[in-house]
Amino acid sequence: MLFLMCIAASRGNAQLVTECPQNIGFENGTLQNWDCYIGEISGTGERFPDAVRPPRVSLNFSGPIPGQHSIIGRNKGNDSYGDFSLDAPNGSNYVVQLGNDLTGRGVDRISYTINVPANVESFSIIFSYAVVFQNPGHDVDEQPKFTARVFDPMSDSSTDCGSFEFVSSGGLPGFEPSKRDSRVLYKGWAPVLVNLSSYLGRTIRLEFTAYDCSRGGHFGYAYIDFNENCSIPVTGNITCPETNSITLKALPGFFGYRWFNAETKEDLGQSDSLVISPVPAVGTKIGIELVPYPGLGCTQILYTVINGMDMNIRDPVPRCISVNLTDISLKVGNSSDLTYTYWRNSKATIPLPNPGSVTVSGVYYVKGMSSSGCIRIRPTLVTIVEVPKVTLNRVLQADYPETIDLTKAYKPAPDLTYSYWMDNETTIPLRDPQRIFKSGIYYIKSASNGGCVSVTPAPVEIFVPEMAVPNIFTPNGDKVNDELTVLLNVEITVKSFRIFNRWGDVVFTTPNIEDYWTGVKESTQVPTGVYYWVFEGIRNSKPYIKSGYVTLVR
Repeated sequence: MLFLMCIAASRGNAQLVTECPQNIGFENGTLQNWDCYIGEISGTGERFPDAVRPPRVSLNFSGPIPGQHSIIGRNKGNDSYGDFSLDAPNGSNYVVQLGNDLTGRGVDRISYTINVPANVESFSIIFSYAVVFQNPGHDVDEQPKFTARVFDPMSDSSTDCGSFEFVSSGGLPGFEPSKRDSRVLYKGWAPVLVNLSSYLGRTIRLEFTAYDCSRGGHFGYAYIDFNENCSIPVTGNITCPETNSITLKALPGFFGYRWFNAETKEDLGQSDSLVISPVPAVGTKIGIELVPYPGLGCTQILYTVINGMDMNIRDPVPRCISVNLTDISLKVGNSSDLTYTYWRNSKATIPLPNPGSVTVSGVYYVKGMSSSGCIRIRPTLVTIVEVPKVTLNRVLQADYPETIDLTKAYKPAPDLTYSYWMDNETTIPLRDPQRIFKSGIYYIKSASNGGCVSVTPAPVEIFVPEMAVPNIFTPNGDKVNDELTVLLNVEITVKSFRIFNRWGDVVFTTPNIEDYWTGVKESTQVPTGVYYWVFEGIRNSKPYIKSGYVTLVR
């Protein structure tokens, strides 16, 4: 059974590239900016004699859960029941699977909130969906189902033609039985166009939900993807002096099409594309009536205007590592009919090998071509921000017990911030960069306000005698000389390091020489005074014993 919520025919009048909300099409490979929910539907059937009808749904925000909100990349094969490709029908890199073929009264949902821009001529969203569910033959309110809602959250009212509900049942339009299991019904990929041009400057919410059956023994799941271009989907309207014909194309997948001249009302064609020769005059307005399959949506009327060739390419925002010249945001305002190639020179004879990841600053060239063969070439400036590495002002060497202050080993730049690390990956922070007492390679990380970074190695060499223990330390919590450090400069097997007070009581003992004393005995701070230490170990197979005094000052 299919329930539809639609209002009236929609109208659009432009085909300029309009950037979609960030990651609406999952092209980050994640569910960033999407809200994810899991829940269950209340039980019905013999096991639930007091069941509420229709069943109730409870949902909780969960974040993405693998197996319930699953990102699927390209070339992952076909659905195991419907045998349709899991690749996005629009050619994008990712789709999402909502739900799975496990049972148990589960409900899974994803939701996206769109702030429709106010400063565009038109705004539409195009999503594709595919549905798979079992048909156990329960009552309608108990069956697996899939719902899509596009609605105004302020009024909770659905938008034109964008909301529908599929409830599993025999004879459901557009669905076929699975060859693997005849109890499973599926619908392969189908497009939906939602024209939001009447919602400019307002907030709209997208909501998709997959339900198992309420008796707990049958599943339902769906696949969803979005186009990353939110302009009206009619292309081919660009002409130039050398053009003899143009081919207008509308969104495929509808039951019927009717092209017509918007001024004369003359019918021009009845397929998803229309060849016009000779080319109409610039400014001619052509309409397309999109008729959905019976019971599967609303009739919509869109318009396109024949235009001359024009193209602009925005300079990309400076980046740290690489710039993506294929980013659709750089083409906003151009005709959505254009396809692009990328070049190193102004005549477009030397191709740019990887335009999605340009790592060298410079001027590059974008060649746009309309479906009618019109061409424009435009330059674009790529700026890769390079954060200079630190230049050390001296050789970082010292004789123990002297230390190295890494924060004064270079001249800082006023527009950068610095941090200090134990490793080149900058995952282990250096606790006290102003007092380095061990030889080793440390790392200085420079960062700009825009998040660009560089990492500079800083080799430190501390000349240490055979064994070195300070004669004074100050565990007062100021992070300077708060620990009694013990350094070994020869290979010794440590047995113990003990510290005694003046009465001969042990206040600290450890077999780990890097377990530094902080002036505490059994969680209690010991008083200022002179303490006696004893080190015992094995060197060259012989006992090795050293002792001495240290003054603790607070």
